[in-house]
Amino acid sequence: MIDFRYHLVSIVSIFLALAVGIVLGAGPLKEDIGNTLTSEVNRLREDRTQLRAQLEEADKAAQARDDFTEASNKSLLAGRLQDSTLTVVVLPGADENLVKATTSSLALAGAKIGSTVTVLDSWVDPDKQTFRSTLGDQLAPSVQVPVDEGGNILDDVLARALLTKAGGNGAGSAAALEGLRTGDLIRYTPDDIEAATGAVVIGGPVSGGTAAERTERAEALSSLAGALDAAGSGAVLVAQDAAASDSPQTSVVAVARQDADQAKELSTVDNGAIPMGQASVVFGLLEQFAGNVGQYGLGADATAAFPTLATK
Repeated sequence: MIDFRYHLVSIVSIFLALAVGIVLGAGPLKEDIGNTLTSEVNRLREDRTQLRAQLEEADKAAQARDDFTEASNKSLLAGRLQDSTLTVVVLPGADENLVKATTSSLALAGAKIGSTVTVLDSWVDPDKQTFRSTLGDQLAPSVQVPVDEGGNILDDVLARALLTKAGGNGAGSAAALEGLRTGDLIRYTPDDIEAATGAVVIGGPVSGGTAAERTERAEALSSLAGALDAAGSGAVLVAQDAAASDSPQTSVVAVARQDADQAKELSTVDNGAIPMGQASVVFGLLEQFAGNVGQYGLGADATAAFPTLATK
């Protein structure tokens, strides 16, 4: 009975409040409420106009800076990598325009591209783990990779086949690369590659599957970049800002930076799509050749926007 009275009183109170609101809104407060709403709408419209103008100004300024940097790179990068032979390794998901821009920057810097290798999805396909392990054991002797050292043997096989520091030899490297190509794990050009002293690894976002599966694939690709870094005189892993996407993505660069040991050896660039990032690739390589390392770009996990720029 008490509950019924309580609910009855509550319902009556609600209707009374509603009635009072309607009377006040239609009567003495009608003009005030209308004026307030009109003022708020006008203010929001002004804010929107100002924000749009600010955004257009920011876009225009950013484009101007990119245009200036792109023009400056022609003289800033020219000849920086003269007499260097590099391998360009393209990971699954890498943007085609990023590959073209990076290759052009390396050529502008005077580097010779000894090989361009495209790593296929099968390199990190969990269903092909057994096949990769068996193939790794078969190919390891051709490039002097110890089969009992643990880790992903194929990472070391590919790295030693492409780079000179760790003892790859012409005949063995060619056999190893052909084995990887026959296994549908990589593609490469030219057929007769020239051994490189450094590597530029171009990454893309890892998408699909669960977060754990994406992380596992990104870690495997990051591990390959680390092997390429260790096999030569240095390497830079470059990617670009993640584009807006309806599907979740995992960044190979972010995963590489989260690995404390790898971050001490492998340099990364997260803004390769803009000219500043392209300059960071070239100067990041120079730092690597000098025994230094850095994490560059505009990401929250970058340690600096760009490497120290040599002026001579």
